[in-house]
Amino acid sequence: METLDATDRQILRLLQQDGRMTNAKLAARIGRTPAPTLGRVRRLEREGYVRKYVALVDQARLGKPVTAFVSIILRSHVQKTSDLFRKAMARLPEVLECHHIAGEEDFLLKVVAASPADYERFVLEKLTKIPGIERVKTTFVLSSSKLETRIPVDDPAPV
Repeated sequence: METLDATDRQILRLLQQDGRMTNAKLAARIGRTPAPTLGRVRRLEREGYVRKYVALVDQARLGKPVTAFVSIILRSHVQKTSDLFRKAMARLPEVLECHHIAGEEDFLLKVVAASPADYERFVLEKLTKIPGIERVKTTFVLSSSKLETRIPVDDPAPV
């Protein structure tokens, strides 16, 4: 983060709060004019600080109120098995996140479903058909007290 100054960090904080904010409003909020503000935003996008803009939707309103965290243990830990598993996860729309993790399990998935029965169909008809899976362990979310997408954009520590 050495290339980010205070204005860049402020832009990132504001865009994480409201990605649809107009450039004019963003410029006003940071106390700059629109043209240089747009230049900064484009640079942050180009350098990969801003990967994409999305809308956060309500999964229950879309008929997918069930969230499960799924731990996966693979039979083999060779690169090919891991790569095939990752590619398979990328093709499953129910899988919102796929993390390669350290510990007893190999991968941690975040999966959404319409119901426990819908989740069961996902496991039996899709997940367990993927070659290389030794064990699947599911933890269902009962409720969530915090759902956040914003990454803290801290000011650098004083030297």
